[in-house]
Amino acid sequence: MLQTLPLVLFIVMAEVSIGAVSVLVFLDWRNEVKRGFLISYALIYLVLAGLTYWFQQVFSPPALLNTYLQLDKAWTGFLSLPLLLFFLLLVPYSLFLVLDKHAGGVDEKVSVNEEGQEKPQERRPSALRSLRMLSGVATVIAGLVTLFIMAMIYRPLAATNGAGVFTVASFFAAAFALGGVLTAMWLGHWYLVTPALSEKPLLFSTTVVLVAVVAQVAFFLAAGPASTYVNKPTTPPAVTVQATPIVGTQIKPANAPVVTPLSTDAIGWIHILVGFIMPLVLGGLAWKLIRDRSFQSATGMLYLVVVCSLAGEAMARGLFLIGL
Repeated sequence: MLQTLPLVLFIVMAEVSIGAVSVLVFLDWRNEVKRGFLISYALIYLVLAGLTYWFQQVFSPPALLNTYLQLDKAWTGFLSLPLLLFFLLLVPYSLFLVLDKHAGGVDEKVSVNEEGQEKPQERRPSALRSLRMLSGVATVIAGLVTLFIMAMIYRPLAATNGAGVFTVASFFAAAFALGGVLTAMWLGHWYLVTPALSEKPLLFSTTVVLVAVVAQVAFFLAAGPASTYVNKPTTPPAVTVQATPIVGTQIKPANAPVVTPLSTDAIGWIHILVGFIMPLVLGGLAWKLIRDRSFQSATGMLYLVVVCSLAGEAMARGLFLIGL
């Protein structure tokens, strides 16, 4: 299990960074959030994308992945390039955000309507916005290609379930669930200082999260158990050599039972509770609170969804790779 921990961490980091950037670009395209929010979290996600690429180079390079017999080695050599492009394309996207004084479509100081909501501002198309959208779309495409290649590498671990189609799709659903809720949670903080903002962008990002979690549940049910330990190739039993005991040392009996804190089945049920049920319930409550413009309570719910989603995905990927 410990030898696969770096792989689990890399998969989760890639899903978070790609999903978060994708939702951020969608929000930018919708032109309903403040420029300060876009700039702040584009720079944060740029650092996260850089860390993800560094983590892949150190802990998940092709040479290491090729040592695992069950992985698809035909795809391991293609993982680094799209991930690097994903990181590099975020640089011009962030730069165009900084240069465009009208990015986001909402001014820092605008008039409000009778309901206390900010009046939408009409924006003329600009060259900076066009360049930003082109770089943003290219960034998202590079991220999605990275997810696809990563999913194809690990697809043989559950290729018996629908030829691995549900396994590949689960990577995309997890990315939008994790990255979407992270962006939604941070967007909720923006409402705490500017409560007159329209609830539409926060409602949109929360809806993306709920749809992604529902898709995760569907793919999970279609693919079957997350653990691939049953598919692990059988190996001949190792020859046990009786060691000569050293005087003064305590020898553990050969037939002593080994007790683990939790069984694989127990972890699987915890994953269902923490990764699926709680995010759906808490996310649904957050969605309702956003509709009622109770942004502080909704942000608190999104905090809990972030924690549950990250913990659930870590357990899911740990169970998925336990057969390596």
